[in-house]
Amino acid sequence: MSGMPAEETARIRDDEGEVVLTYRSFASVIGVVAALVAGIVVMTGLAATIFLVVEKHPLTSIGALVLSIFFSLLIVALVPPVKVTLYDGSAPALVIAQRSRAAFPSVTHAVVTPDGRTIALLRKSFFARAGRNRWTMLDPAGHVIGTAVEESFGRAFGRKLAGKFSRAFEANVRIDSGGKHLGTIARRPNERGEVDVLDCSPDLDRRIAVALGTLILGSEP
Repeated sequence: MSGMPAEETARIRDDEGEVVLTYRSFASVIGVVAALVAGIVVMTGLAATIFLVVEKHPLTSIGALVLSIFFSLLIVALVPPVKVTLYDGSAPALVIAQRSRAAFPSVTHAVVTPDGRTIALLRKSFFARAGRNRWTMLDPAGHVIGTAVEESFGRAFGRKLAGKFSRAFEANVRIDSGGKHLGTIARRPNERGEVDVLDCSPDLDRRIAVALGTLILGSEP
């Protein structure tokens, strides 16, 4: 269930429509606004730096560049970290906890079992927002075990422009590992008119797949 207001109960259902897991929605516009403001600060700082270089003020231009980078990092760092618990009934089934304090240059989430064991890390670069959103799946030691990326640049760009107005413009996400297709997170309506559907093969740990789907679909405001 995507697009849920923050703190409302979101439900993950199986093929028959039965609720298998629940969590408190963590969707927020804070991260989007912070990324936008940080981008504006960086672009303004670069413009000021170029202007000062042209005007032959090298020390001042360096100061402007350093300050713009510092304040953009500070803005991103002020975004609250994500921590969401998935429940099976009333019992915790899985925890997704943000490991990195800020989303720049990348954000990392740990997929943790109720007994505290980390089974995977999910990492996304801040710069992926400019093109195709891409998540990297890693094992607890940091080795890459797969990727999840929007199906094409055209679809990703179209989603940024019109995806919020019509689900037909959404971009689905491919899950791959070692050149093998492991599944899809479908944002667009399928043949049955369903949206926000996770379909994955048995080769992918279902806990990792559900955590990935929760972050990709659940984090959207």
